[in-house]
Amino acid sequence: MKYTLKFHKNKNELFLTVEGVFSSFYLVLTQTAIFTAIALYFGLDEVWLGFAASFPMAFQMFQLFAPAVIEKIPSKKFLLGFFNSGRFLWLILLPFLFSEHRSPKLFILVFAMSQIFAAFAGNIWVSMISDAIEPDRRGKYLGLRNFFVSLATLSVFYLFSVINDGVKKPYSFLLIIIITMVGSFISILSLVPLEERRSSRTGIMNDLKLVLSDKNFIKLSKAYFVWNFVVLMAAPFFPYHQLHNLRLPMTYISYASITASLLSMVFYTLWGRLSDEFGHKSVLIAGLSIVSITPAIWILMNERDWILALVLDAVLSGVGWAAVNLAFITLPMETASSNSPMYFAVFSALGGLGGMLGSILGGPIARFFNSFDFYLESFHVYGIQVFFIIQSILRYSAIPLFAKISSRKYVSLPTLFTNVLSVLSGRHVVRIQEGNRSDVIIGRKRVNRWW
Repeated sequence: MKYTLKFHKNKNELFLTVEGVFSSFYLVLTQTAIFTAIALYFGLDEVWLGFAASFPMAFQMFQLFAPAVIEKIPSKKFLLGFFNSGRFLWLILLPFLFSEHRSPKLFILVFAMSQIFAAFAGNIWVSMISDAIEPDRRGKYLGLRNFFVSLATLSVFYLFSVINDGVKKPYSFLLIIIITMVGSFISILSLVPLEERRSSRTGIMNDLKLVLSDKNFIKLSKAYFVWNFVVLMAAPFFPYHQLHNLRLPMTYISYASITASLLSMVFYTLWGRLSDEFGHKSVLIAGLSIVSITPAIWILMNERDWILALVLDAVLSGVGWAAVNLAFITLPMETASSNSPMYFAVFSALGGLGGMLGSILGGPIARFFNSFDFYLESFHVYGIQVFFIIQSILRYSAIPLFAKISSRKYVSLPTLFTNVLSVLSGRHVVRIQEGNRSDVIIGRKRVNRWW
């Protein structure tokens, strides 16, 4: 029996994509304005919301323990299914949706527990991708997978937005959580047909020493720490501003999200092709440069100009985050000297620590800025919009850290964007030729890599 579809090379690629599509239900529940709406329903304020938003990153530190679990239980698809079952902890919240005295602490406890499971699952998933997908195909495959995941995400987010606006609370949240649990169950079932390749065991402490001695990889991990620290300072408060300050309907917010997702679907495949051809670092720098613009655009997010702000943010986010999300998977794989899960554990742990600290610090800062507003003639400015402008400056200041990473190949932004325009216009990518290496920066030192 052939499991290969038109765009997938083998059975593993197909079912890893299916797993991602149905996992998008949980992604929408926990990482979009839907999460903010449910959190506000349970009584979370700016500080609590910032604290809760730190969990997905903070608990990435648990990934340091994932390699030890993989060493004891080598079946990665079993482990991924087990840890993905932590999503079902959200069922605990269902009876409390109908209580008049909803506790923010209960919501935070359930969310925290589910994110601990998610942290283990994340490391195992990256390790499975490393085992299953050939190095020279990872950019293309992950771009393809993210295309289908984005399609599912925009569909699910629109469905949940319609439910949120059209069904009376708390029944809307009840439906959303139940549908998410069904999707999560299907995603776990999709792991069953996967064929596994058992990794060699080298010892956890040996792996950790190897990672910590890899200066280039640690340099990348430190840059990831700083980036997540900066981004998570403000990330929870973009939808908070829309829902709490501007009182925008969830359906309108979903239109912007759908636009961003449609663009991401196009650009995931494009960035994937360019990533394999011109280097994962090139794509990362391009994506970071784009998404660093978006917070400043939110100065327009007021009662008068919010439509323009939504459109601009959706376009830039759809294009930029597609590159960033893809490269933050492929670049660590390229930079690592082996396929040990400890590499991904250290990378995610440092990034998670940065995100946690940023989220915790961002809550009080957001509360301070949100305590005032002012007018520039007839233009209404909320204090939190000033915070967003500062966020944009901080993002740009973090990009040079990634430019210092040594990589197999790297081209300048003008060269990369020229190829983006070439592909969009239907022309072929301008390939790197041996006689035209002036724009290609090869890593300053070579490492005996595992690919």
